[in-house]
Amino acid sequence: MPLYSYVVGYRGSTYAVQSSSSNFKGFAPQALAQIPDGALPGLTPALRKDLAKAWGEWQQIPELSRVWRTRFKVGDHEMVVYAVETKP
Repeated sequence: MPLYSYVVGYRGSTYAVQSSSSNFKGFAPQALAQIPDGALPGLTPALRKDLAKAWGEWQQIPELSRVWRTRFKVGDHEMVVYAVETKP
């Protein structure tokens, strides 16, 4: 099973988490659930609940192999998530 690294940007802060999964898209919400409280300032418990509903479309990053990005609103701010297949 591939190892995926998720790099999350929210309100000027970033955080990274890794997990093995057969599908980076389906596992992304569970990966973000692993982000500890306070790691992304402004991501309150109420906003965390909205993450499951907020996902945008994933797009492969041009000219990069096995790297995808999605963007969506969480509260009044944009969240950007990169998924990188770290180990096939």
